[in-house]
Amino acid sequence: MAKNIIFVLTEGEHDAAFIYRILKANGVSTNHLKLKDYPYPLDELFKSGILSTPLEDLNIEVARSRFLPSRVMKKESNILSIYRIGGDSQQQRRSELIKTISSLKSSESNELQAVEEGDVFLLYFFDADDKGVKKRIEQIKEELKNSFPSSEAENINRLSNKEVVRIENIYVGGFIFTALEKDTGLLEDALLPLMRQGNDDIFEEAEKFLAIHETTVLFKDKITFDETRTVKRKIGNEKYTHKKSLIGTVGQLQVSGASNTVCISKADYLTDSKIKADSTCREIYNFILKALK
Repeated sequence: MAKNIIFVLTEGEHDAAFIYRILKANGVSTNHLKLKDYPYPLDELFKSGILSTPLEDLNIEVARSRFLPSRVMKKESNILSIYRIGGDSQQQRRSELIKTISSLKSSESNELQAVEEGDVFLLYFFDADDKGVKKRIEQIKEELKNSFPSSEAENINRLSNKEVVRIENIYVGGFIFTALEKDTGLLEDALLPLMRQGNDDIFEEAEKFLAIHETTVLFKDKITFDETRTVKRKIGNEKYTHKKSLIGTVGQLQVSGASNTVCISKADYLTDSKIKADSTCREIYNFILKALK
């Protein structure tokens, strides 16, 4: 039996990869096993997630990513499951998962009721975007109110950024990514300055390359940017974001053919020493430490 079971909910694969890299730098190890080899109730939880929706109703991409965490990690007897669960459009999916997680500590009869020792934690990681920290925390609170009994409203309202509160039978916390000393921003605002440290020459050349191609006919009249280089219009159905393209451009110099997720996880633009010295990374790890008792 795991001491504590921690569920980390992120918006995208980049967030999951960055949190994984921070945890790994701090001695948390990967724990990827066959489903049947995870301790109960995680084995049943993962299997039930796969079986809960008819696969024939899903397309291949959704079926591949919907039911299982992106990564599972372990520190001593604590197990962390990191989920890439989507952004604003995935509120219903998060609500369903929250109800399932809550049932792990339910006093009612339930086939997944099994966490008798230790605690269950649910940790949200969201981008502030242009909404700001307060609005993002309010969004989390609204989702929680849709997932827990109305009697828990007072506990839910106590939730604040980078803090953990007890709601019914589990502990819930939220961490909002922002640019340094700002109320808005994205994961990339914390990630890119860290990657650039000691690599300014590489990043300057990558910036020049992107600047050339952002002004070609490929992009002409198709996209506009705000002052943070965040896309405001789409090219077809795809979004172009300068910061994500910058990560991909420098990442390909080390991990050829890999996605940004793999570049964040494996490229040496992020080192253990840089992660441990960075204030934002320390905040993220200290927040997760609230669950690693």
